[in-house]
Amino acid sequence: MKKHCLLLFVSVFVLFGVGFDFGFAAEDAHDSSHDTQGEGEHSGGGAHPHYSWLHPLSKIIPNHIIPEPLGWQQPDLILNAYFVVLVITILFFFGTRKMKRLPESRGQTLLELFVGGLINFFGGILGEHGKKYVPFVGSYFIFILFLNYIGLIPGFLSPTADLNTTVALGISALIGVHVIAIKENGIVGYLKHFVGDPWWLAPLMFPLHIIGEIARAGSLAIRLFGNIFGEESVIINLTILGLAVPLIFGMIPWAPIQVPMLFFGLFGGFLQALVFSMLTSIYIVTFLEHHDEEHGAEAHH
Repeated sequence: MKKHCLLLFVSVFVLFGVGFDFGFAAEDAHDSSHDTQGEGEHSGGGAHPHYSWLHPLSKIIPNHIIPEPLGWQQPDLILNAYFVVLVITILFFFGTRKMKRLPESRGQTLLELFVGGLINFFGGILGEHGKKYVPFVGSYFIFILFLNYIGLIPGFLSPTADLNTTVALGISALIGVHVIAIKENGIVGYLKHFVGDPWWLAPLMFPLHIIGEIARAGSLAIRLFGNIFGEESVIINLTILGLAVPLIFGMIPWAPIQVPMLFFGLFGGFLQALVFSMLTSIYIVTFLEHHDEEHGAEAHH
């Protein structure tokens, strides 16, 4: 039974992915055959926008509730992100509403294994003192994972394939890290971290630390965007390449050569969510270590 269910899932994933990518590639080919002047006025720089199945909702919902940024390549970017939030909320609501002290259902068992795995993994990075911040880092992992995976579902777009989303995630993660740093070290200890040791190098070290913190947000954003955008671009290009196979061999209507990349997208989406969360954990640890050093020095004296 399990084998049949797995086979059914794989078949549906492949067929939906093939159909969606074929449609996406056909849309690209159709758009490229038209004059790009009108497109340049609409989306800027001549790049035509990519819409999702949620696009009709943007015509119903007022812009002051969910904006539709027409100048972006993904006008449905915010709508897709809100949809991910809704899906996560529904999943965790139904997954936790009938929880028992001892798990009696497979759903609760899987959920406890998942949450326990996050606590053990990120708790090992953050250490005993920083384990209380696992929910902060784990929330980023879950949210980014769903943002990455939604782009693999036919008719949806991955918000993390747009730099606007990843920059927002990088900045918010960095702000969270510094809020934790101030909470753990206090304002004075927080500033000491930027001044460095010895103190007379502060005019040099302080600007370098500020630049380094800004670079952290940029590295988080660009790494996530580059990988997810690259995966989606490869899938589309392989789909277009599959359209040329019948012209060469003249035997099959279309070759779905992008299918292996869809499965690689599952792995890549998980990996990028994990890397983003791991780096955020490491950034927190750098401030926690400074806190421990301060307390160790006080205890020594």
